Amino acid sequence: MSSGIASDLVVGLVPLLGVSVGAAATLLVQRSAARESRARIAEEGRAAHRAEVKAAISSYLEAAHKLQGELDAREHGEAAPAIKGLVERLWLAEKQIEIISSDDLQRPLIAHNRALHDVSRDPTQYPDWWVHLEPLQADLLRAVKRELS
Repeated sequence: MSSGIASDLVVGLVPLLGVSVGAAATLLVQRSAARESRARIAEEGRAAHRAEVKAAISSYLEAAHKLQGELDAREHGEAAPAIKGLVERLWLAEKQIEIISSDDLQRPLIAHNRALHDVSRDPTQYPDWWVHLEPLQADLLRAVKRELS
């Protein structure tokens, strides 16, 4: 009788053991898939943020380039009526970057924008405005590279 009971128990428990192993494997696969999904979503978020920062930086650099062109024209005695509007555009582009970027980028960005603002307002104080601006622009570009890396 005991061998019959043992065989009945084995026959009854083996399918349950198979079901348990299958359920455990399913849970492990689901957990792994969820982990991979979270990692993918986080990476997509980082990529989207990087793209947003990059677009804002491009907008700022475009405005800075146009303002520098006007400053160069003014330095060579040409009319430069767009300076005021470009300074305002540059200020707005700076604020857009400040909202979404790290402090490590904001400091050189603010210094660069401030220098452009200063040389735009007072050409007599900065007759060779590029000498004043060049080191700040180099600092800004280094910070941009770090931010986007």
